[in-house]
Amino acid sequence: APPQQGVRLVVFDFDQTLSCAHVFKSLAGWGAPGGAGFSVPSPFARSELGQMLLIEDLSNGKFKKQGGFATAAFGGAARVKRVDELLMGLRGTGAELMVCSKGLVGVVQKCLGDLGMLRHFSEVYGRIEGYEPTAYDQDAQARGPSEDARRYVGRPEQAKWRCKDKLIARLMAERRLRYEQAVLVEDDPDEVRSARDTCKTVLVKQARGMNEEHFALLLRMAAEPSAAPEAWGPQQSAVADAGPAPRMLSAPFIAKCSPRPCAIM
Repeated sequence: APPQQGVRLVVFDFDQTLSCAHVFKSLAGWGAPGGAGFSVPSPFARSELGQMLLIEDLSNGKFKKQGGFATAAFGGAARVKRVDELLMGLRGTGAELMVCSKGLVGVVQKCLGDLGMLRHFSEVYGRIEGYEPTAYDQDAQARGPSEDARRYVGRPEQAKWRCKDKLIARLMAERRLRYEQAVLVEDDPDEVRSARDTCKTVLVKQARGMNEEHFALLLRMAAEPSAAPEAWGPQQSAVADAGPAPRMLSAPFIAKCSPRPCAIM
């Protein structure tokens, strides 16, 4: 087994962190920027099943020449390859990888599955309830899930969380991990601020998906636990948070967490 050093748990946000585009908002028709050349035409979908079936339609239509919807949302085939190499590299250090998204579980799992990346993650946390259904959602419900979509639909336990920092604290306690052994990779500064007392954090500042600097930073964090925080990454595109002194998180720590509501989007 690999030596138990460096980061042991990496929790990735999905939209605009793993992906370049905001997948949920793009499919919902909420006008989210998706990067150069990325836009989703109507019809739109806001339910888990509706968005999964819409991805299938888009992959066979508008995004077919780009290798499918997921490839386009991740910035193209070259970036897909680099993200996959990052995930393989992190797993090679013995780190466990998870996704925690405010998007829909089935949609996240379908995108990762279409790209051959779902195998890298031990769990995906997200939401399973959508917003007010569109006409496409209603049609999708009548059609029922495709065999492919059925494989990716979210389970209730994947939606049993409120705040990312509290979820990570629980995961760390279950694995008896110290502060410096877990990291949240996230494009939302508010989520980073909330988590910085729980674990290390990496902020994807531009909200256009991780880039080569983030890849190198994460691999160093997984391999070099004693590296000085100020040497852990680029100042312009990523932030590695040194945080307080290392400590072990325990169940009593989680119990003290305030049950403040967390925004869905």
